[in-house]
Amino acid sequence: MIKPVKHRNVADLVHEQLRDMIYRGEIEPGGRLMSERDMSERFQVGRPTIRTAIQRLISQGLVESRRGVGVFVLDQDQAIDKRPLLQALNGEVYTIADIQEIRMALEVKSAELAAKRATDEDIRLLKKGLERIQKERIENRIRINTDISFHMNIAYASKNVVQIHLMKSFYEVQTYAMSYSYINVLESLNIGEMVDRQHEEILAAIVNHDPIRARQAMEAHIGAILEICLEHGL
Repeated sequence: MIKPVKHRNVADLVHEQLRDMIYRGEIEPGGRLMSERDMSERFQVGRPTIRTAIQRLISQGLVESRRGVGVFVLDQDQAIDKRPLLQALNGEVYTIADIQEIRMALEVKSAELAAKRATDEDIRLLKKGLERIQKERIENRIRINTDISFHMNIAYASKNVVQIHLMKSFYEVQTYAMSYSYINVLESLNIGEMVDRQHEEILAAIVNHDPIRARQAMEAHIGAILEICLEHGL
């Protein structure tokens, strides 16, 4: 069956690449985007195209422009009104455990698909993300965004565009919901090494293109976090 061809302009493509770099953690919160001139040269497009793409990122609450300084990536817990799922849940009562239950439904399948479809570039980004997580643990600083970027890269490796967009919306909720009490509990339990091992098992399964093992490893990882949340009333 012939389907209508959707027109995609260059600004759409530039916007998607920049947006995905942010979600993948290639540009961290607080990080500055390259200059308009550099982006124009890198993407080989005109500056008006770059401005249009950046304006879309601003409207999504992903970046902010600081006059005379540049464009910077925002933390994912900002701009609730520009994130539909967060807006829908605003004022509702839900727990970190509720979030982990949905992670179980979404991410187990995500890991399975990633093990089947991950490219060399996907694996490179996953390895880089895991190294960043482990480095932060050694330095005694836990950052939710770093962990989320690792899991988002698994979603990207699934090559399922619906899965990717569901994960984006969901992780906006998770980032916003993660309270200081949650971070304090994780630090007090000293589970960093356990989480590192679980991440390593997930990554190894994806690298070896073993979907069954990837599914089991992700289920064990999220199950352990869910159990902690239930035990501590989170």
